[in-house]
Amino acid sequence: MKKILFYVVENPDETMKMYHLFLNIKDLRSSGYDVKVILEGDATKVPLKMADSSHPLNELYKAAKPAITAVCRGCAIATGSIEAAEKEGLPIIGDLENHVSVVKYLDDGYQLIVVG
Repeated sequence: MKKILFYVVENPDETMKMYHLFLNIKDLRSSGYDVKVILEGDATKVPLKMADSSHPLNELYKAAKPAITAVCRGCAIATGSIEAAEKEGLPIIGDLENHVSVVKYLDDGYQLIVVG
């Protein structure tokens, strides 16, 4: 099984970019890929904005949500989105100086794709 790790730093206000990201996450997962997503930087605002049912990407966000393996603790605090991530039940991680380390994913064979 192929393993893909999306390391996302893109601002969720970039709707077209986020649309393509979530569309590909959905496609890869439905095709049997093991997909994980780390939200860092401005991307920690994804749950703050896209969990709203009126957001145009809400359905794609909900489809991709199970793949979100980490929301950066430090960035979520800085962007004011930590409560939204907690409310969504997303894992908030700060194992690399309050950010998310990718080492364990790379050691586990994930291909890293940076979005942002």
